[in-house]
Amino acid sequence: MKNKKTNTPASKPTYQGYSYAFKIMIVDKVEQGQVSINQAAKEFNVSRSGIHKWIKKYGNLDKKLRAMGGKSPKQEIADLKKKLEDAEVRALIWQTAVEILEDDFKIDAKKKYLTESQKRLLRNTEKK
Repeated sequence: MKNKKTNTPASKPTYQGYSYAFKIMIVDKVEQGQVSINQAAKEFNVSRSGIHKWIKKYGNLDKKLRAMGGKSPKQEIADLKKKLEDAEVRALIWQTAVEILEDDFKIDAKKKYLTESQKRLLRNTEKK
């Protein structure tokens, strides 16, 4: 017959199973990106499938994903990169259009039609 051991959050399991605190500690580490599921399984001597079940049962990641519209952080980053790329293309098109107008009509459209704050912002971006 096996001896009973007390469970602490970082202790190994007894024959009765894993403590709630132990499970939550592993789920938190995985969700925060401190360790992968495989690393946690090796480090704490727990099965990967067990960790998957704990994440499904105790994890907050699903709630966070639903709050973000069902997108993972990687998907959200990819969407934001695409939006940034589109905005940069639009800015380049507008800048080119203004330069063409200035060349064709010999007016300084930037100087004539922009507010002072927009002119300062434009000068600062041109310096970079």
